[in-house]
Amino acid sequence: MTPQRYANIDGLRAIAALGVMVEHMFGDLLRQTPPAAGPMNMAGDLLVQSVSLGRFGVALFFLISGFVVPFSIGGERPLFQFAVSRAFRLYPALWLALAVLATMAWLGGEPPRAVTVLANMTMAPALFGQPWLSPIYWTLFIELVFYILIALLFSVGTLRRVGVLSMLSLALVVATALPVQLRTHGIANLPVQYLGMHLSFLFLGLLLRLWLVERLPGARMAALALVLAQVLAVPSVATLSLARGDNFIMEGLTPVLVAYALAFVVFFAAVKFDRPRSLLLSRIGLISYSMYLFHWPVNVTVYRFLPLTGQIGDVATMLVCTGLTLLASWLVYRLVERPMIMLGRAIVLRHGVASRP
Repeated sequence: MTPQRYANIDGLRAIAALGVMVEHMFGDLLRQTPPAAGPMNMAGDLLVQSVSLGRFGVALFFLISGFVVPFSIGGERPLFQFAVSRAFRLYPALWLALAVLATMAWLGGEPPRAVTVLANMTMAPALFGQPWLSPIYWTLFIELVFYILIALLFSVGTLRRVGVLSMLSLALVVATALPVQLRTHGIANLPVQYLGMHLSFLFLGLLLRLWLVERLPGARMAALALVLAQVLAVPSVATLSLARGDNFIMEGLTPVLVAYALAFVVFFAAVKFDRPRSLLLSRIGLISYSMYLFHWPVNVTVYRFLPLTGQIGDVATMLVCTGLTLLASWLVYRLVERPMIMLGRAIVLRHGVASRP
């Protein structure tokens, strides 16, 4: 990818991160203030009933990861280099965020169990029967599973096999929708999970890369078939999700469908027309991972001094939250993320040189 394309993708990351932040701030507002407390409550209600900006941001992040990450596998020892680069890219900043969350919980009189913290450090706490210290981090496990899948696909030489990718991505959608339908119609009481549906958006990003950039035969049809399957599958699980309160469909079906459609349109247009071309957005995109990790603890801290009221003054509170999140994220990027990324690259380079005959 060209440097301009990288700037373009960073701009998309910024849009995704800001969407998630806005969704969470209005969610905090609606939870912390009485209904109809003021004009900001009405604005929040209108927003969450129209579009889930959080789901928009997550879907956009997934499309970006599917579009970019699989094609970073390469070099003399590709899987080793991929694992090292991903680990040094993601884990150090996460561990710092977990330390911050654990400290805040301890100061609040509810220190987390050591086993919970350790499980969170793996990025897969559910595998150890432990909850996330912040439920916002649930997407990290989805990304981790995707990395494992694309590493396996690469190892067997099928990472660019459109037919294989199409069947796998469609199977992931079916793995979510079919158990719901069997349960709904009383045929079988199978466990319901949404991992497959979320993963399908990462694979959609991969297929869009093969279509729009690499122009492989069949990629367009595979991508559009996957989009159609997703459009059909999301409504098919909505009733059960709302009844169970499992947070896949939260405010209603419409906000989620609009969010997914908006994420696809924004991503497709951005790639097709090489937009956005914004230095500010590209700079924000560089720190988007830290924004994702640290915006919640920043918000909670700000609310202690500037509590949400539902009045127009909450706009100032949200701007303070956003500004402090950007500042904290920039510091984490400069002091943790970037040095760890460079260390990972140095390890890969040194190992690659040492392994040469």
